[in-house]
Amino acid sequence: MSVEDIRKSFSPTHHALLFAWISRAVVQQVGEKKGEDVMRKAVRRYGQQRGTRMALRAQAKDQDLSLNMFDFQVYGEWESDDADFGRLILGTDPHFHVRVAKCPWNDAWGENDLLNFGRIYCLEVDQALIEGFNPKLKLEVNTTLPNDQKDCDFVFHDAYLNTENMGLLEMCRAEIHDTAIMPFDYHLGHLYKTVGEVIIEDLGGAGKEAISAALKEFTDQYGEEAARIVEGFGDVDFDNLPED
Repeated sequence: MSVEDIRKSFSPTHHALLFAWISRAVVQQVGEKKGEDVMRKAVRRYGQQRGTRMALRAQAKDQDLSLNMFDFQVYGEWESDDADFGRLILGTDPHFHVRVAKCPWNDAWGENDLLNFGRIYCLEVDQALIEGFNPKLKLEVNTTLPNDQKDCDFVFHDAYLNTENMGLLEMCRAEIHDTAIMPFDYHLGHLYKTVGEVIIEDLGGAGKEAISAALKEFTDQYGEEAARIVEGFGDVDFDNLPED
C-alpha cells in the first residue's frame, strides 16, 4: 500500500485505538487515578486546539461573525454520517438536543477491550471544543456511551436550528467543506503530538515510556509507515490553521 493510500485509510477507528493505547499505557505507568487526571488534561488541550482552529476559520471567512452555536455547527473539522452514529434529534429551536445511539469510537474501544481507557476521551472533548471555539457558549453533555450509558446526550444551547436555519446550515457546511474538513492523518497527528506533549510535561520519563509503548502498539497493528505518518506531524502548530 502506498503512503497516500495509508493516509486515506485512516479512520475514526485508528483515532480511537491510538487514544486508548496511549491512555492504557499512561495508566499502567502511573496508576488509574493519576493516569485519568493526566489524560483528561491532555484531551482538554487537544479539544481546545480544535475548537480554536474552528473559530479561526470562521473569523477568516467573516470577521463579523459572533461565533455563536450555529457557527460552531458549521465549522467542525470532520464530518459524520448519521447512519454511523444512530443520531436522533429531539429538539432544534432554541436548543439543539441530540442523542447518539452508536459511535465508531465506542465500537472500536468495545471490540478491543479498551472501553475503560477510551471513555476518558468522551469525558472532556466536547466541552473542550466549545471552550476553544467560544467559552461563552453552553453545551450540556448529559450522558456518553462509553461511560456506561445507553447513548450520548447533548444539548447545544441557543443553536436556533429551525427548518430554515437547518437548510442554511447545510449550505454553509457545503461552502466551506474543502477548507474546514481535515483528513484523519491530520487528526491522528494532532492527537499524538498534543496528548503526548501534555503527558510528557506532567510525567517526564514515565510519560515518554507510555507514548513509546502506545506508538509500538499502533505500529504493530498498522505498520511502520502508518506510524511514521503520525509522527510526521511533530512540527505542526496545532494552535493555528494548517499552512497551505
